[in-house]
Amino acid sequence: MTRGSLQSAAEYLARAYEIPASLPRLPLPDESFAGRWQEARGREAADFLADELKLPAYDFVWRERESLGISFAPTLGGRLPVVATGCHEDFRAMEAVLNGREEIRELPLTVNAFAIEARAAPIYRHRVLLLNHAPYSNIPAASLGLSEEAWLERSHRLRLRHECAHYETLRLLSGMKNHALDEILADALGQIAAFGDFDADRQRLFFGLQKGQAVCTGRLSFYCQKVRPEERPVIYRAVDKALDSVSGELKELISGGKGEAELLMFLAGRSIADRAGPTE
Repeated sequence: MTRGSLQSAAEYLARAYEIPASLPRLPLPDESFAGRWQEARGREAADFLADELKLPAYDFVWRERESLGISFAPTLGGRLPVVATGCHEDFRAMEAVLNGREEIRELPLTVNAFAIEARAAPIYRHRVLLLNHAPYSNIPAASLGLSEEAWLERSHRLRLRHECAHYETLRLLSGMKNHALDEILADALGQIAAFGDFDADRQRLFFGLQKGQAVCTGRLSFYCQKVRPEERPVIYRAVDKALDSVSGELKELISGGKGEAELLMFLAGRSIADRAGPTE
């Protein structure tokens, strides 16, 4: 990526989704590929992938074969197959299988979920959620005052809802990106699913932000790679400010009984710049 192709902070922060005047009846019908995964119920996951979907296992050896699972996630955009793994090695191997690759690529320990548009020939363009059983954002349980077991359980709920939210913006709003707006949206719905609310300080922890500082030590920096390096602190400052705004507004919406679709549109329809206000 050349410097000339990089965005300014102002361009990046102005992004928002165009919200339709009305929505279709929700949830949307399942996409056609969902039916091919239906027979996975009650089946051993690795066998189902090989026998029914005809996916090659190459020479991969599953470290925790008994932890591999296949289920369905209900979303506003229809049901999605969910493939779960029990360790990072199996997660990386499964990503290769679903994409039809013989080589397993390196992935950071912080990466434990994908909303994959599969590339393996037998399931080409199937949308699949791939989730690993690990602490969310690689945050230790003690940082949230939880036991290891409780945090792993909440991490799974958060990660699942997060990935479903990306699929929902794709189907309902015709897009999803590796962008701070999309990550705030998906993590907000994930936090609500896992904790019952959205907490701005909890989100700063997930992003690697400290309140009032234009510095990022975590995953938010990954979503700003298309912004000029010297302007990325502007993004961090704006996101830091926007999180407090999102927290207060979501609290009111949740207490007012707003549903999932309304929360999604609320989060998608306003830019980070609009929510943050002046950042200088």
